[in-house]
Amino acid sequence: MKKRSFVSILLILSIVLVLSLTACSGLFGNSDPSRYYIDIGHVEDASVASIVANNSIASCVRIITDFKRNDKVVASSASSGFVITEDGYVLTNRHCVVRYYSTGTDIPSQTDTTCMDADYYVVFADNIQYTATLVDWCSTADLAVLKINAKNSIFPFLSQKFQPLVLETEQELYYGQRVYTIGNPENLGLMLSELMISMPSVRFRKKDENDNIIEDSFISTVLDGNINHGNSGGPVINVYSRVSGIIYSRIDGSKNDAYGIGCAVPTSEIISFLDSIKSVKINYLTTPAPSGN
Repeated sequence: MKKRSFVSILLILSIVLVLSLTACSGLFGNSDPSRYYIDIGHVEDASVASIVANNSIASCVRIITDFKRNDKVVASSASSGFVITEDGYVLTNRHCVVRYYSTGTDIPSQTDTTCMDADYYVVFADNIQYTATLVDWCSTADLAVLKINAKNSIFPFLSQKFQPLVLETEQELYYGQRVYTIGNPENLGLMLSELMISMPSVRFRKKDENDNIIEDSFISTVLDGNINHGNSGGPVINVYSRVSGIIYSRIDGSKNDAYGIGCAVPTSEIISFLDSIKSVKINYLTTPAPSGN
């Protein structure tokens, strides 16, 4: 009887050990970002767009933000974002997740820069939803980071693992380059759109409150394609399924007689922002652009 009990206990311990190793996989393994995407040269009978979608869709999210005054929801926004670390840090746009009490918009007044309280919800393609916390944001480059609130379903003391997208560095964007985005236009769900780079690098000029012409402090990439409200915060993904930037705006045709023109922040600006965050170390993944890209 004692021998039987000992065998049962040993069997249970073996199962727990196997599950523990499975749950911890990746904690001590190599951090080669190539494991997160399929090389397009090794896939037959599939379009580049479908390969990019299959490689990237699990990392892209819808973001729902409920802004509150006195604990009551007064406004909601639906936008896009994407996972940049295994432990659930998500990149999006500041204007999607930050609003100010003084104006009720993402632009503060000159006298009051107090942010409104907000609840954040991150929804994946399989409709699994998590709450999230705002970590930090950058007003100049319109970037923000959320942290998904999630624990491992088997071992609550471990963090849930997510599939991140990889940021491409040392890239040389060029006119006519084909890229893609996965976003949440009009809060209809995650959709793939094919885009083209119309202008690799530009600093936009605009007027300040005194009608003086000023220049943006960060570089933008101009895109041509199907970009709608809700695509803000979505990744710009190249044919290698790596991130080349993040969409932050579209030129509104009702104001400028222009349609299908969008703007993105390139990865060089994204990396500068992530490295500047002092409250937390974000272990995002990068890889150099392939030769000839």
